[in-house]
Parts: sequence; C-alpha cells; structure tokens
Amino acid sequence: MRKTREERRAEIAAAALKIVGEYGVQGTTMARIADAVGISGPALYKHFTGRTEILEAAMDMLLVRVVSWLDSSRNPNALERLRELGTRHALTIAADYEGVVAPLFEFAAAGPRSQLTGQLAQRQRAALQRFVAIIEEGQAQGTIRRDIDVQVMAWSLMGLTWIENLATLEGMEEFVTDGVSKRMLDRILAEIAATGDGPARVAMTTAT
Repeated sequence: MRKTREERRAEIAAAALKIVGEYGVQGTTMARIADAVGISGPALYKHFTGRTEILEAAMDMLLVRVVSWLDSSRNPNALERLRELGTRHALTIAADYEGVVAPLFEFAAAGPRSQLTGQLAQRQRAALQRFVAIIEEGQAQGTIRRDIDVQVMAWSLMGLTWIENLATLEGMEEFVTDGVSKRMLDRILAEIAATGDGPARVAMTTAT
C-alpha cells in the first residue's frame, strides 16, 4: 500500500533521529537519510524543504516521547505522581538509548550557535515547567511542603533525569540497576514531602 505523506514524513524523521544518535547532527546527511528510508535524495524534498526541517521533525519526534512520559501518570497525589514519573523515566526514557538518549545528547552537543540546540533548550524548559506545575499542585493540596524553593526542587528532579540519561550514554547502567538513582529520587521526595496528614487528606478526597 502506498504510504501517505504524513506516514512518509514520520518515517523520514524516525530515520533521521536514529542517524543523529549514530553519527551526530553534522553526520546526519541527506544521503544517509535517503539511504535509510530507501528513497532517492531528491525525493526527500517532496516531503521536507531541506535538512534543517528534517532534523527539527526528528527532534519533535524525540520530544513527543518525553512528553508521553511526563503525561504517563495521572496519580491525584502530586508527590506520588513525581515518584511514579521518576521511576518510569529510568525504565522508559533512560533505557531507550537509540530512540532518546543518544540523539538527545547529540542535539545538545550541536553547539550554542546551532538553531537546533536553542530549540532543544526551549523544549527542555517546557519540561522543567511541568515539574514546577506538579510541585505547586502538591503544595496546594498539602502533599508537598509550602516552604521549599520550587525552582530548586524542579531542577533537582530534572537534573536526576539528565544523570540517568548520561549514565546510559556512558554505559554506566549500574546507576539505575543498583538502585542509586531510585535512592536519590527517594531522598529528593522525602525532602519536599509535607508532614502530617497531607497525603491522607488527598486520598480521602479522591475516594469520596
């Protein structure tokens, strides 16, 4: 069956994402992309205006996976939602070397003058704000302390995900498999957890 334009664009973006992880941004050439997809180089221009647009589509595909992870928990208790997200990151995002970790660092390494690196930073800030929003929700519901520095804690959680990604990139999976990252997550959450009956109050509210 003939592929639709959107299906072909997704196929090209997926191929480019894999190539970025293997060869870096500079090494992701039109020739390599076309060869991976099994079409001619000129045929790529039927779907994209050029290499930059393909790379942007590849980055969007990568970040869709990150957003899917951020949306993977619907736990009404904000503190426990952060715990679930932290646990799932190690099992999904950090474990996906080819589809997330390797291309993520290659996009970041493209350099401060690269338009792609700037776009990546914008998307990373959006992810950071998701952590901020969850923490503030927890403060409002009484599961997270009101006296903490929200930005510091959001960056702490974001930083832990980066460390997990870096450990995977360097082949240091023991950071996750030995439970070190989990203990770090538990320590962060213990620091921000509200004392008293905050979590119990949320559980009672959601049960009624």
